[in-house]
Amino acid sequence: MFNNNTVEITSYGILSDKVKNGIVVAHLSDLHEKEFGPENAQLFEKVEALAPDLIAVTGDMVAHENQKEVDEGYTRRFAHSLRRIAPVYFVTGNHERNFDGRVEAIMEEEGVRVLHSGDMVCAAVGESRLNISGMDDVSFEDTNVSQAVGVFRERRRGFNLFLAHRPEYYPLYLHKNIDLVLTGHTHAGQIRFPKIGTFAMNGQGFLPKYVQGEFTDGATTMIISRGLGASGYPKIRINNPPELVAVYIEPEPEDMQ
Repeated sequence: MFNNNTVEITSYGILSDKVKNGIVVAHLSDLHEKEFGPENAQLFEKVEALAPDLIAVTGDMVAHENQKEVDEGYTRRFAHSLRRIAPVYFVTGNHERNFDGRVEAIMEEEGVRVLHSGDMVCAAVGESRLNISGMDDVSFEDTNVSQAVGVFRERRRGFNLFLAHRPEYYPLYLHKNIDLVLTGHTHAGQIRFPKIGTFAMNGQGFLPKYVQGEFTDGATTMIISRGLGASGYPKIRINNPPELVAVYIEPEPEDMQ
């Protein structure tokens, strides 16, 4: 029960000389139509308590990619409730690919900004500027990772945030002027074994590297959410509580610049 119905908050801190004030990002991923309390009240309360400046959702809203149709009521309530807290940005996961854009349409109808490959949004938070981009999951036709991250090729003022569903492409996210990548997809293995953790994962093979947590290489940090829901069979999480990620971006102290 604990490993499937209790949301843990994991916090990360990032220092950057590209921001002038603190910025809070709430990151949610891999809901798979999971409910935490009536109409997800427990989850929304936790998100609101973070007082985020923006909310990032990195795909897999749908319970299963082969289900007959999207749970429109669930998706609409989710998008509407988050949008009342802060601006929301969404990228697709592999579980959205078979529904002809229905999830994306519902999100947009509720005021969520859906980021397709190549999209760029500039947002002001206090005295700071964020350049936010993302890409459709690679399971979507014509998604090209190298082209998607190319939107940051031209240097521009502000902090560069990139949203993607999959973390295994981290080497392709590097050296593209991206400051922070937020991803999900892995569920941290969903079922984790003592001492071993995640034994194997599609796309990464045995003893995968990019499973959960923070990775930094040069100027680019990637944070992988363990996700909130579960998929496949058995549809349970073991030794792996659902996770809400909070990222605190703070100005770099003058004596470190």
